Amino acid sequence: MSFRSSVSVLALLLAAACSSGSDIASPGATTPTTPPGNGGDTGNGGGDNGGDNTAECPTGFAEGDSVAGLTTCLISGAILTDTTLSAVDGVAYRLNGRVDVGIDIGASGQAADGDSAVLTIEPGVIVYGDNGADHLVVNRGSQLIADGEASAPIIFTSSADLERGAGDFGGDSIGEWGGLVILGQAPISNCSVPGATPYTADCLNVIEGVQNPNAEYGGAEAGDNSGVLRYVQVRFAGNELPPAGSGNELNGISFGGVGSGTTLEYIQVHNNADDGIEMFGGSADIKYLVLTGNDDDSIDTDNGWNGSIQYAVVTQRENGGDNINEASSAGADQDASVRSNYVLSNFTFVGDRSNAFRLNTGTISTYVNGVVSYGAECFRWQDAGDDNATFDAAQDPSFQSVLFDCSELTAQDNSSANGLIVAPLAVAADPNNVVGTSSLSGLFPGANEAAVTAVDPSTIDPVLDATDYIGAFSATETPTANWAAGWSCGLPGISNDC
Repeated sequence: MSFRSSVSVLALLLAAACSSGSDIASPGATTPTTPPGNGGDTGNGGGDNGGDNTAECPTGFAEGDSVAGLTTCLISGAILTDTTLSAVDGVAYRLNGRVDVGIDIGASGQAADGDSAVLTIEPGVIVYGDNGADHLVVNRGSQLIADGEASAPIIFTSSADLERGAGDFGGDSIGEWGGLVILGQAPISNCSVPGATPYTADCLNVIEGVQNPNAEYGGAEAGDNSGVLRYVQVRFAGNELPPAGSGNELNGISFGGVGSGTTLEYIQVHNNADDGIEMFGGSADIKYLVLTGNDDDSIDTDNGWNGSIQYAVVTQRENGGDNINEASSAGADQDASVRSNYVLSNFTFVGDRSNAFRLNTGTISTYVNGVVSYGAECFRWQDAGDDNATFDAAQDPSFQSVLFDCSELTAQDNSSANGLIVAPLAVAADPNNVVGTSSLSGLFPGANEAAVTAVDPSTIDPVLDATDYIGAFSATETPTANWAAGWSCGLPGISNDC
């Protein structure tokens, strides 16, 4: 079965990427202590702030070599007391190797002085890394409060991005620093502890991409609070630990066992070398998500994640990207109670790389009010759900009120034998699904999207807003009045510049 894809829309989207950020004045502060391991380049010199910039680091920060005319303030080691990165004009903060917020308190421990901390980042701050070893790990029991503003987003990026300067959109640049890792005590399904029971305090796992020492996540606190990420961009991150091809990689943002008490809103990941975001279990909910140009999957779900995403716009770049959504978890032979089972509502997916959805082992989940404009296959249905030739909404991924405009509905190779049967059945199971032609104008819905009857997502999960439209944006929104404007980058008609 083949369908006309919106090639003109895709070409427009792929022509834009995220602008670099040296035109944004940033700030800083940390409690530098002994690095916990895997430290990066510590030789940023001492005090060359370059050019005419006279900005000084806040008290407690060592000064490093300037970048793009910005004074650099170093953040190193473990942050063990509450610390604020203040917004200071002309200042940027360098993650100098692996930086830990707090010390892991375990699956059921209580946060206490000396082993937990809150890292607060003020609106408009730039935090950057210089290489793949530079990354931030927020351990269980500690918090990251990165609460930006639409007019002053918090930007995590690379020194190379800052040096490229405003007006350079980054092209195919990826993997220029490490990334963010947020860890919590919320339940997970895949346990590294032999004999542990999924979704209990005994079920722990080790997060990808972090070592010396490893960092664990998981527990039994579904409402665990790892802090706030609001109006945050993460650009040009991603790093693979040796050996090459190990798959032990940093994503733009890795969420491991993060609980529903965490606030995650207005977040963008751009041009990451691995996944944009990956949900390793937990129960966190995300609203207002922008994912652009990521080199592997844009949204990767694993280890029994049971949260939600509402309002998500995803675009792929021309020369990089795999699946938009790869969904997996425990093995297909395990009980449905331990599979990933989340809700993704009000989404717009545009690309043409591998598959819009790679539905892998051990996942159920519900996708509602979506627009998929894809120049390749919509589905690679690979051992998802109960892995048989019939569709069962209690066992299999399901779709409600989604417009599919893809070159093919289902991958014709490298799928299970049942995949070619289940995908069309899942689409046909809801009368509001449409296999046809998108009429997107840029990323905004047109007449064909407006004609699709939406489902009220709040009836599926009460944490979701009630909406009466499909896609990430309402049919009545305009390019100058929408939730992605002003703080994101690389979205044509919305925010081409940062």
